[in-house]
Amino acid sequence: MEAVAALKPPGLYWRQICFGVHPTRTLVRVGIWAIVTTFFFHGLMLPIQIVGSSMAPTYQSGSMNLINKVSYLRHDPRRGDIIALSTTDELLLKRIVALPGETVQINKGVLEVNGKPVHDQFSNDFIPYTTDPWVLSKAEYFVIGDNRKISVFGPISREQIVGKVVF
Repeated sequence: MEAVAALKPPGLYWRQICFGVHPTRTLVRVGIWAIVTTFFFHGLMLPIQIVGSSMAPTYQSGSMNLINKVSYLRHDPRRGDIIALSTTDELLLKRIVALPGETVQINKGVLEVNGKPVHDQFSNDFIPYTTDPWVLSKAEYFVIGDNRKISVFGPISREQIVGKVVF
């Protein structure tokens, strides 16, 4: 008895590797994944790259992070949260150090909330400023970077908060 070799059309092998045995199902799956991925990265999570050192040592320049855009739907931002906030031309990462209704002042280089110095594990840096007190309204938060020697700081409105940094 002779063995008869079945001839496959050229390229069928590579088409099966790329698209599987059922190319239509594979293309539908790829389409669904594309839609889910687009929704995930535009609706829920926002990838960002850190530029600068205002959040050092917590986040280093060049590192990639994700912003959870829906993290504050169920609760308000909390003290210590690292948030992304929108300005006119960029997103900034800052830490919330004071909540609505509190009074914030930088007194001889020391950050004070409601007249008490803030001692946190994120920064022990001396701030080279002295400011008048800020009394935050019911929709304002006070933010500052962890590298307090060079960080921009100040009150922001709730509407400026894009989301919470996941990692």
